[in-house]
Amino acid sequence: MDPYSRQRRLAEVGDAGQARLLAASHRIAGTDGALTELQYLARAGFRAVTIDALAEAPPFVHAELFRHEVTRRQAAGTWRALRAIIRILTTS
Repeated sequence: MDPYSRQRRLAEVGDAGQARLLAASHRIAGTDGALTELQYLARAGFRAVTIDALAEAPPFVHAELFRHEVTRRQAAGTWRALRAIIRILTTS
């Protein structure tokens, strides 16, 4: 069974998009939410994901919407992962 069959059925992903995700690599800044970001990208099918402990992550523009630090970190990682996925899917 194909682990990405559900993603492939999405119009936004399809076979071509999943092939781009499987060929993609990404570098994660080792800051808040790095492990969440890593999990999302690995499950999306990214070929290679590395964590750079010294890199600076882009600012999380929605941080003020989260009252608790733990949920803010997780949301930041999710947000960065989704940005990376969208960037791969929308780049020709």
